Amino acid sequence: MKKAVIVEDFKLIADIWHSTLLEEGFDIIEVVRNSDEVESVIQTVQPNIVLMDINLPGRHNGLELTDLLLRTHPELSILILTIHTEPTYIQRAMQSGAKGYVTKNSSLSELKLAINEVLAGKTYLCEEIRTS
Repeated sequence: MKKAVIVEDFKLIADIWHSTLLEEGFDIIEVVRNSDEVESVIQTVQPNIVLMDINLPGRHNGLELTDLLLRTHPELSILILTIHTEPTYIQRAMQSGAKGYVTKNSSLSELKLAINEVLAGKTYLCEEIRTS
């Protein structure tokens, strides 16, 4: 059974990611809209993958949350999905243990590729990041 958690505060974006995960065969998908609720949802769902935005309401941003989650759940595969293209964000995400980084300028087909690469245990950086 494939399970995912989406951490994204904008409903439209979360809905698009949700539909994409359904197309990729996920059975259980939970959406969390702020950083304060993520830990309890992770405990309950035990996802195969977490799609994480960086800018979030709550006590932590997505990078801080990635650090915290991977300390207690090192088996998590976290894919960062964000507007940020600055090298400092990318380096920080990867140093935190994120398995992938995709910008919101990426296509849905690239998002699907990133999800599958991360699930296969690989690291993925989107084309926009690789070519800049």
